[in-house]
Amino acid sequence: MRIKKIKPYIYLLPALLLAVMFVYYPFIRSIVSSFFNISISGKFNSFCFLDNYKALLTDDVFYLSLKNTFIFMLMFVPLNTIFVIALVILTLKRNRLTNIAEGIFMLPMTIGLSSAALLFKFLFNETNGVINSILRHDILWSSNVFPARLSLVFLGIFLDLSIDYLLLLSATRNLDRGPIEAAMVDGCTGGQIFFKIKLPMLLPILSFIVFIAIKDALLICSPIIVMTEGGPARSTQTIVYYYYLSAFKNSAISKAATISTLVFIIAAIILSLYKRFEKRRITF
Repeated sequence: MRIKKIKPYIYLLPALLLAVMFVYYPFIRSIVSSFFNISISGKFNSFCFLDNYKALLTDDVFYLSLKNTFIFMLMFVPLNTIFVIALVILTLKRNRLTNIAEGIFMLPMTIGLSSAALLFKFLFNETNGVINSILRHDILWSSNVFPARLSLVFLGIFLDLSIDYLLLLSATRNLDRGPIEAAMVDGCTGGQIFFKIKLPMLLPILSFIVFIAIKDALLICSPIIVMTEGGPARSTQTIVYYYYLSAFKNSAISKAATISTLVFIIAAIILSLYKRFEKRRITF
């Protein structure tokens, strides 16, 4: 009898051990490391309490990275949400063409992040890129600030497209038909039905998509490493990319740990605001 009670926990043990080794332990060690001076080899030299935080909060590059992160977030999140809604509207009614379109929209899910970043780096190449050839205009995608940020936004939309589209399309096709059919009987147009009936019903999944987009914008790093390397003039250097430079380029372990802790605090604040919004929406 006792073995039967323990058996489920035995099955969970390998996953729990992996989580402890690769998630919880590094996370706790990172927080602890932010209060110490650490050598390049990872040795804890001396306890400095809040000195690392004071140094980081007086670092102009840190504030620039934070600013760039929120600029990217403000560009990416609305465009990503609008784009996904537009694709769902186009493929809402099932036919042969929408089946092909759905397959195309699912393709980004099969492409790895680094591969997609390399593909976009080629597409947005200033000299022989496909985008400039199509537009017939020499846009300096990697040399000017706004085009460089915009290319990262397009890559972010491409990377998030499949899962966001799948979630929203599934939710839309499984809506309660009662209010929709009543609106059709009353003579409402397709646009009125979507924006005044379907969209409010889709608010939970839309808020989830927005939250995931905010999370992705906050943690963006790998696409920057491949596409822009933080340029031009650090205009695409985000907070997590700054962590990458501190940890792996400059071997500033204490600084990197402090940055990661602050990123966690920012993410926790965003999560709490999202939870509060969800609670107020459900109560309302």
